[in-house]
Amino acid sequence: VVGKVGPFIRAHGKEIGEAARLVADGSQAIRDHLDKLPAAASTGAKLSRGISDHMASYYRLRCESGVRLDTSCAELKQLKEEAATAADKAEEVSGYVHDQKNLDQLGRDLDTLHSLANELAQRGPTLGADMDAAVKKINDLNDGAHKVSAGARKLSAGNARLAAGADQLNDGAHRLHDGTGRAAAGIGDLDSGVGRLKDGAQTLNGGMFKLSDGSQKLAGGLHDGAKRIPDYGKKDRDAHTLVMSDPVQLSSDAAHKAPNYGTGFAPYFIPLSLWVGAMVAYMLIQPLNRRALAMGAASWRVALSGWLPVFGVGVLQTAALMSVLHFAIGLEMVRAAGTIGFLVLVTACFSALVQWLNAQFGPAGRILVLALLMLQLTSAGGTYPVQTSPGFFAAIHPYLPMSYIVEGLRRLITGGDLAPVWQGSVVLLAFTAGALVLTSLTARGRQVVRMKDLHPELSL
Repeated sequence: VVGKVGPFIRAHGKEIGEAARLVADGSQAIRDHLDKLPAAASTGAKLSRGISDHMASYYRLRCESGVRLDTSCAELKQLKEEAATAADKAEEVSGYVHDQKNLDQLGRDLDTLHSLANELAQRGPTLGADMDAAVKKINDLNDGAHKVSAGARKLSAGNARLAAGADQLNDGAHRLHDGTGRAAAGIGDLDSGVGRLKDGAQTLNGGMFKLSDGSQKLAGGLHDGAKRIPDYGKKDRDAHTLVMSDPVQLSSDAAHKAPNYGTGFAPYFIPLSLWVGAMVAYMLIQPLNRRALAMGAASWRVALSGWLPVFGVGVLQTAALMSVLHFAIGLEMVRAAGTIGFLVLVTACFSALVQWLNAQFGPAGRILVLALLMLQLTSAGGTYPVQTSPGFFAAIHPYLPMSYIVEGLRRLITGGDLAPVWQGSVVLLAFTAGALVLTSLTARGRQVVRMKDLHPELSL
């Protein structure tokens, strides 16, 4: 070996000494700052771990909490993993340099290397004279350099990984800064939304209290209402079912109900028969007694002499009519005596009216008697209420005697208040008296013989 390297050492002894001086200075510089390495490694590890935690928090905020930003979750996940890896490497280096044994061994190796390099640097110019000693020194220096190199490689590998992680952290920090700006904008929107959500929640809270109060009142009302629901029996349920199925019904209440259809129409047909009886009677009996007129009797006596026979026949007709209606047909009257008395008054009125018409108008009076009968039948309200009749018949209804006769007979036959009976009686008496007075006046005029009495214009 000496033979091979000897010429090189003799030729480059000075350069070897200068290189050894550089090694000695470098190892001394490293040895002087070796005590500061653990603190620097701890600081780097803490910074790396802080960045890693910050990246993890931001990833959770961006991709797990629902806040929508533009940064891709896949890119953020890669940055988070790279930051975590760099933090792990930094902590590994920090742990290595914090191991006192490693640090002491590295210090001893640096001291040895420094001593050997100093010695070699001092003997550099004289290396060629003592070749064996020079080779031994170089070998020793080489061994020390290898030991230092082994420790330095561990430190260098950690530093390289730390540097790579730092570069990645730097890139991630820039992207994190951009993402943080966007996150700040999103968080601002989120804060505004949370404010509106808070206001809405307060409004909702107030509405919930009102809803709760209203629900309690409703529950109380329903509970009270349930107690008030009646428990209907089958009969009541059937009645209510009928009401629901047919809600509109005609309600009628008969104060004095007629037992049959004929009883209801009796107040209408009884006066009709009496009027026809008086009309037929004056077809056979003269309304004015000609002998009494020729004798110059008083006009009122003439009128009475023509009225009394027909009135007597009418009373007999009334008795016969009511006997047949009661005993043969079965007409029941609530006030039988009152009915008979009222019909006698009706007979007197009808006979007086028919007498006057025949006495005043002669043969034409018979036509007027029939016409008056038709007017009374249509306006008396015997079949239908007068309110349903045409306006003309409703207008003449209060002025004809049969209107009062029908109403009075209804109260006498089926029952009820007697006020219409008394009112009808007064009206019939007035018509009877009026008709007799008019007949008396007519009789006074007939005491003078006229040409038309000798030769009548119309003969029936």
